[in-house]
Amino acid sequence: MFLWIAVRDVSWGETSAALASARMLYLLPILLAAGVSLYFRALRWGVLLLPLAPVSRRSLFAATAMGFAANMLLPLRAGEVLRPLVLARKEGLPLAPTVATVAVERLFDMATLVLFFGVATLALPLPPEWQRYGWLFLATFVAFLVVLVVLQHFPGRAVELLAAVLRPAPARLAGPLLHAVRQFADGLGSLRSAAAVGLAMLYSLAVWLTLALTFGLGLSALDLPVPWVRGALSLTSIVAIAVAIPGGPGFIGMFQVGCEVGLAVYGVGKSVSFSYSVLVHVMQFASTVLLGLYFFLRESFTLKEIRAEAGESWRDAGAS
Repeated sequence: MFLWIAVRDVSWGETSAALASARMLYLLPILLAAGVSLYFRALRWGVLLLPLAPVSRRSLFAATAMGFAANMLLPLRAGEVLRPLVLARKEGLPLAPTVATVAVERLFDMATLVLFFGVATLALPLPPEWQRYGWLFLATFVAFLVVLVVLQHFPGRAVELLAAVLRPAPARLAGPLLHAVRQFADGLGSLRSAAAVGLAMLYSLAVWLTLALTFGLGLSALDLPVPWVRGALSLTSIVAIAVAIPGGPGFIGMFQVGCEVGLAVYGVGKSVSFSYSVLVHVMQFASTVLLGLYFFLRESFTLKEIRAEAGESWRDAGAS
């Protein structure tokens, strides 16, 4: 459906002309920046995994690359499951806590995107009534930091307080929420110090700033009349929201719609926006998949082996 929305009313002649005029010298930097973003993800994951065991950067990067390649090639974000499985198998880590750190990563991703969205909204040429949402996004980011500190220092009390607040709520609603909060609190075990929180947040900024760099370089490649920094940050946030919607492998369609919505704010036509989305998406896709396939070949294991070990690990976790 999203792909149909993306290509509807697109002029293929205009799209082809825009792609043909792209400045090729920007393509390699886009490819490299996407790979560097994955590397920063691996470093952040290493910070979260420290209470379980110190893990080498190579192992972290290999598992991260394979997981994100699987997200590109398989449906239902299969890489989010594959990534902790690969690392747990290779490093002998307990599976359940390793999965919990992936959930905490998503918290940091969401917080960073909220920050980007707040900055971009305040900087966009929007009416004042819309710009108030920028302050709301920034306030949400500050609230995230407050919740993080509370869960760090008082995890038991925070869960007990939430359980008391949710007591009147139906069990089918309160149960999953409490479980999610406990999982996040467990995953935050590595962030008992301000230095660990700061390092995880710093890596999160690096992850998304290098990804924003790919969007900014795409603007330069097609010479679009869009403010470079503001456009890159807003496009990063909007596309991240678009690809969060469940869809097929590779985020095809959702990525294109996100780019078209983000560029429409700056008056860029749909056909040129579609060209831009194809250029940036292909480069990000190629970088992620090539890195993932490289490590798949180096690690010498099959998906069948991973699935078998996953079932055994989850049974052990359930028994304990």
